[in-house]
Amino acid sequence: MEGQRVKQQLERELARAEETIRRNQQTIQKETEPARKDRELAEALEKLRHKEEQLQSSEALVADFQHCLQIKDSEFETLKRKTSSKADGADSATPTVMPQSTPSPMRSRKLTVQCRTKETAPQRMLRGSATSDGRFAYFTPHESRSMYRYEWRTGKWDEVVSSCPAHDSGIVFGDNELISVGGGALFPTSKVLSLKGKGWEDKYPPMNTARYSPAVVATPEGNYMYIFVIGGYTGNGRSTTAVELLQVKTRKWYRLVNLPQPLTAPSAVVCGDTLHVIGYEAQGYSCSLRALPPSDQPIPPQLISWTPLPPLPVTHSTAGTLGGQLLLVGGRKASSPTNSIHQLVDGEWVEIASMIGEREKCLVVNISPFKMLIVSGVKAWNNVEECVVTM
Repeated sequence: MEGQRVKQQLERELARAEETIRRNQQTIQKETEPARKDRELAEALEKLRHKEEQLQSSEALVADFQHCLQIKDSEFETLKRKTSSKADGADSATPTVMPQSTPSPMRSRKLTVQCRTKETAPQRMLRGSATSDGRFAYFTPHESRSMYRYEWRTGKWDEVVSSCPAHDSGIVFGDNELISVGGGALFPTSKVLSLKGKGWEDKYPPMNTARYSPAVVATPEGNYMYIFVIGGYTGNGRSTTAVELLQVKTRKWYRLVNLPQPLTAPSAVVCGDTLHVIGYEAQGYSCSLRALPPSDQPIPPQLISWTPLPPLPVTHSTAGTLGGQLLLVGGRKASSPTNSIHQLVDGEWVEIASMIGEREKCLVVNISPFKMLIVSGVKAWNNVEECVVTM
């Protein structure tokens, strides 16, 4: 009888304990419900922001494509008028014969370019390195490990959390990742690192030649990405002529034919199927990339051969490209910085535009095929300009 009473009492206490636990769980659930909703709302907003960025990117690409079509339509109309006028003046009995080999309009057309002022950079940036992923432009100033990022649609600047592994490294955006090449000045490195989250990952094998301040440029061939590393400085402070090629997918380095002579503070761009590299002392070279294989086959050193560019009209200029054309941005003329932009047209340098301010040793990066960002430079301090191809 006593045991039965104790059992019933324990059952009642257990029931009360279970009821207390249930009420506590309900209370906790009520208290955490706002936090859960806040988290879900934040996740929804992040997805919405990502969709908005994708839409902005798509709109920008469509705008650039339409711009390209307008330029092509204009060129076609001009060519049609010229052909029509020639046909009207010719003997009607004589058929008009078009030449079999007509130069591409994009190779000889003189650009019309407009420059406008943009948001100032966080600091003065002389020389250094610059690259873009289409949304952001990245900059590393000379003798600095800082890396700055510019979102060209909003005009916002910020400092990237993960600074460069070494100052005076070359940076390039290739295969959907930001890559740092070399750097280090008195103790140059041959390391090649990729940005992973907030840190740098030792993903690629080192270069054959340790160097700092090289010209670095990436180019795709089919599904394969190649990164060229050209010139730069060795530990004794002397310019090197070494040229190397990284096959990104296989992570293999190949030595290529050296530059004919060293170039001071080289900068390089790819225009169509041609690689151009220029130095500060009014010298430059180009090579064809048509032989680059869209595969992972080995690259022979003789894959490229260097051809001298016409003598540059200015010193201390920076290579740029708009609409598939090679440009010289800024520079020094008659012992003073200049605001000129020159284009290589049919083998001759032609001044096509004037920047708002004079500058030399500036940083130049493309934010689309028809838009170019020009940052800082001697006399320009931290001023920024955007150059756009117009009709």
